[in-house]
Amino acid sequence: MSDKNSDEKNAIFSSLVESVQKVFKEDVICFLIHGSIVKGGLIEGFSDLDIQVFLKESSFDVFDLKIEKCMEIQNLVGTLDVPKIGAQYLQMYFYNPKNMPDWYTPPVKGSFKILYGELPKELDYNVENFKIRMIRSLKNLPSEIRTTIRSFADCSDKTIYRRTRLIATKIFPIMYSLLSYDLKEPKEIWAKSKFKALDLFCQKYQNEDISNYLTEFFNLIQLIAKDHNNLELMKEAFFFGVEFLKEAAKIGEEMKI
Repeated sequence: MSDKNSDEKNAIFSSLVESVQKVFKEDVICFLIHGSIVKGGLIEGFSDLDIQVFLKESSFDVFDLKIEKCMEIQNLVGTLDVPKIGAQYLQMYFYNPKNMPDWYTPPVKGSFKILYGELPKELDYNVENFKIRMIRSLKNLPSEIRTTIRSFADCSDKTIYRRTRLIATKIFPIMYSLLSYDLKEPKEIWAKSKFKALDLFCQKYQNEDISNYLTEFFNLIQLIAKDHNNLELMKEAFFFGVEFLKEAAKIGEEMKI
């Protein structure tokens, strides 16, 4: 990585942290970056810049993040040029540590970097809880697949690229879950880059349809990253992505929590 790239990344990260602090002030508990920007495997032109922000309860209402806060933060971060550091989009998640979603899997050492504050104590890593959340995510796949397919049926050509990227955000965590749900200590797998995880996945599920679908999806999204206008590549990637998720759902059906 060049010094210029490092400087650009640091400038983006600093702007994000400052913006969050300006809007949420003393409610900010922790700000972290995670995923391929930290552990490697970033696909330039396709991967997101993934951020998690943990806030006190006062920043939320009964629905979610307070809408006025949501609009304030968008005004500050909406003009940031994240593609210049290799990420295609900014993806920020805002969480109340006292009310985490069932599907959430806590970040593990090596997969994230804290830029402000400390990880909430509610997110302390526990092997059994981590495995339960992985299995739940697999068992929730049938409804996720139905929604994913239906959302594609009537989407315009202009939104197919976005749909392909959204299915990728479902596929990668499922890949890690299938790799590690039955391990005594799964967190080492989650700290690996997606490409290292893919290699391990193909070894574990050798000669099975699920690994073939996943490999095809990976190959296609790397081509799409270089050509955002190739609709046939996007449609093909979406197809293989759905087929992968279907096979993962079959495996999930056999699991017990």
